[in-house]
Amino acid sequence: MNKKTLGILELENRPISHLGALCAPETHQFPIKRLTVEGANVARLIAGDPSLKDAYVSGAQKLEREGVSAITTNCGFSSLHQADVAAAVSVPVVLSSLALVPFAAKSMPSGRKVGILTYDSTKLAEHHFNAAGWSSKEIDIAIGGIEGSLTWRRLADPCPDAPPDVITSDVLAGIKSLLTAEPTVGTLVLECAGFTLAAETVRRQIGLFVADFVTLAKVLIEVSPRREV
Repeated sequence: MNKKTLGILELENRPISHLGALCAPETHQFPIKRLTVEGANVARLIAGDPSLKDAYVSGAQKLEREGVSAITTNCGFSSLHQADVAAAVSVPVVLSSLALVPFAAKSMPSGRKVGILTYDSTKLAEHHFNAAGWSSKEIDIAIGGIEGSLTWRRLADPCPDAPPDVITSDVLAGIKSLLTAEPTVGTLVLECAGFTLAAETVRRQIGLFVADFVTLAKVLIEVSPRREV
């Protein structure tokens, strides 16, 4: 390969492909190689189905054989498979944007919280944070979600039909609700890869630091060595 390529392990639910979304090739200034993880869908991954581990590991190994320089996924809940996947390949692996929370926390003064907007705040829990490399006992966080919204319903469909304006509206609504409930939030991390197309609008309208899966993708490509196959 002449350019570094990012491998993305994707859910079986068809990824959002609008400009700005993680899985849209035109979002990036580097190549991406996408691979669907057999059996991985929104419901099973958010439920924490441990039987998905082998599928994530084999998918990562296939991407490595195909020459990618680094590997991520398109769902923050996949942090649960971080250790197993990282141990199975020799390229850098960061499976969840939740890994950006410690970085976000260091961007602001003490006394402020990292706000996490997630696909489903009723399911995101401490074991996801621990798998991503940190603890809520050490980093002060506040969690908001979009459950019940049109985007929440559409993203669970096998072939989601979620227009960019709807996603952006629901993400903004979730963040505004989070900030109302938790006014000490000083920076934001977006857990869902589908939220990335709303990130710039959030930065402009809310005026806070926003980290997401596209942020993670850029970092992974920047720090990873080029591979030849």
